Amino acid sequence: MAVIGNIDPWADQFPQDQIPEIIQLILDSWRTFSIPAKRLEVPITCKLCAHLRRNQNRSVQLFRIAYEAYIMDSEGEVTGRIDLKFSQGFDENVYFSLECKRLRVRPHSRFDTLANKYVTQGMFRYFTGQYAKGLNKGGMLAYIMDGEVEAAIYDVTKSVEKNRIPLYMGSDDTLCISRLSSQQVRETYHNYGPDSRFMIYHIFLPAQLTKN
Repeated sequence: MAVIGNIDPWADQFPQDQIPEIIQLILDSWRTFSIPAKRLEVPITCKLCAHLRRNQNRSVQLFRIAYEAYIMDSEGEVTGRIDLKFSQGFDENVYFSLECKRLRVRPHSRFDTLANKYVTQGMFRYFTGQYAKGLNKGGMLAYIMDGEVEAAIYDVTKSVEKNRIPLYMGSDDTLCISRLSSQQVRETYHNYGPDSRFMIYHIFLPAQLTKN
């Protein structure tokens, strides 16, 4: 099979033209994905990774997909563990990462949006040196356990706006509609990184629309 497109094996940033391919692969694959019996983040992500690999069109989706990839510094110290890591070149430090979180759950009959954890235990990791050091983009993948996508986006928006300073955002910055076509995707922009411009893509997946 002929490969469509070019790969720069020594690129210092993950190629922007592969981001829409990653997001479309996720959205398309989610439509046929079966949520595991244990409706927890780790088993969902592990099974989703295998499903993405099966569905990947490698003639245009020019990346490898790794599950729970460890990130090390130059001294061999582990600085973070990425839920889903997309890479394609020779440099292990150039990748696109997705931090996966559940939203809107009912543990023990008690409802919790988990939006604050999405921000403080998810997005924050891009600004503490754990993920994407020296890179200009990353992503968040949200499993919305009650299927309410718009409510989840609202919850996350409010939490983002309360945490603008540690997120390196301006006073009016918020969760924005993505330049990509899907209503399930949002973007945030941060004054951080090699060019003081870091982007996080947010993908919201409704768990109720999948098979049980």
